[in-house]
Amino acid sequence: MNMLMDIVLLVIMIPTLLIMFFYEYPAKWHDRKFIFGVRNREEFRDEKVASEIDRIAASTRKQALIIMICSFVIMGLIMLIPDELTRVVIWVIFILADIIVFAVPFMNANREMKSLKRAIGIVSAKGTTYTDLKGAGVVSGLKIKDLVIPDIVAAAGFVFAMLYDLKVFDLSIENHGSFVMTSMTGTFLFIGIILIPIAVMMDRVRNEVISENSDTNINYNRAKKKSFADMFVLMTWANTAMIILSVLMIFFANSDITMVILMSVYMLMLMASLVLLVRKNLAIDKRYRKDTTIDIDDDDRWILGSFYYNPDDRRLNVAKRMGIGGTINLAHPAGKVITAVAGLFLIFVVAMLVLVAVAGKSSMSVRIENGTLICNHYIDSIKVSVADIEDPELCNQASDLKLYRQVGFSMPPIYDGTFIVDGQSGCKVFLNTDSDVYLKFVSDGVTYYVTGSDDAETVSVYGELTGE
Repeated sequence: MNMLMDIVLLVIMIPTLLIMFFYEYPAKWHDRKFIFGVRNREEFRDEKVASEIDRIAASTRKQALIIMICSFVIMGLIMLIPDELTRVVIWVIFILADIIVFAVPFMNANREMKSLKRAIGIVSAKGTTYTDLKGAGVVSGLKIKDLVIPDIVAAAGFVFAMLYDLKVFDLSIENHGSFVMTSMTGTFLFIGIILIPIAVMMDRVRNEVISENSDTNINYNRAKKKSFADMFVLMTWANTAMIILSVLMIFFANSDITMVILMSVYMLMLMASLVLLVRKNLAIDKRYRKDTTIDIDDDDRWILGSFYYNPDDRRLNVAKRMGIGGTINLAHPAGKVITAVAGLFLIFVVAMLVLVAVAGKSSMSVRIENGTLICNHYIDSIKVSVADIEDPELCNQASDLKLYRQVGFSMPPIYDGTFIVDGQSGCKVFLNTDSDVYLKFVSDGVTYYVTGSDDAETVSVYGELTGE
């Protein structure tokens, strides 16, 4: 990760924190449907109660503001860390920790709001649910074709990129055959496809009952679902636009700076779609506030206002009270499975992070032992019989090689695995690109690029191979 990628992370994190701050920590709570995860209600309009809520809101907002400012400062300091691997590890840890820490004021405020409810004599009616049969199953805001059409365009771009990387056609442009364009466009296409089931799930969230009037319930839920559908459509088109722009970039402006600009624009488009969703949802809640005649008090089913646990509710997914979108019912059998899988995935991510850190800090060495050339990078990763080595060369400036990873470890200056090197696919690479010299040789039709722990070790192994 170079400094340009740090800028991309800043473009992601800064708008994310700003959206969370203004949406979850509002300066004015009176027209909000929920106040820190607690349903807004008429009893909160009492002067003394409203004054206490004002105090809670102001204190909580101040805490969140301090955390956000500190987050911005920490992000700036992370960018000053010279070692790239250390910077990557700290970035990942910071992002995970920051999301949790930024939610702490919200959770504390949720506890204060629940205490306030009890103090004024409001008791939650656990297990009470309402269903409007007239609107059940007929309210939808999503048209699947609006997501499928941009994905078809994206798929065409992906196929074009794959054919280009396979060298099916020649456009008289430098073609590395690196499959970088295929990987890039494929990633965005995958995101676009994944958005479809997520959008369908949000569109099928059980309708919320806010009134004895069925038409009011239908209109309210349709407006809510339409706002989510519009967001997913915008995100899908953003993915498609990135595929098209990525293909054009390879041909006309292939550079790291251009890629960073594209990624930044992409993230800003996603953030813009979230901002539009937030604005629409706030406007909808404000519009239907006066029409709300049924308040379902299930606040105690929300742990810290963030995690929904209700064994009496058959729904798997429900609308969030903290953040945007939906969350799962932790009491649902499938919800328990999803939670377990998510926990295992988080453990996997941390384990992979530790592995990358160990690999990045492990020294690389090359030796010849019992007629075998052995490359060691925390394990013996490459073993080649000396008798099979052909045309060994001692070359200069490993940093000039153009490396594209296929399988293996890639954290500059350390590269270990199978790579495309200067357009040649399937090369075995064991390189520290900060080295001045490196070995190049062929064995069983495969080209190898190797460096030792230092230049002296590389030269020594070369001498053993050539007898010089």
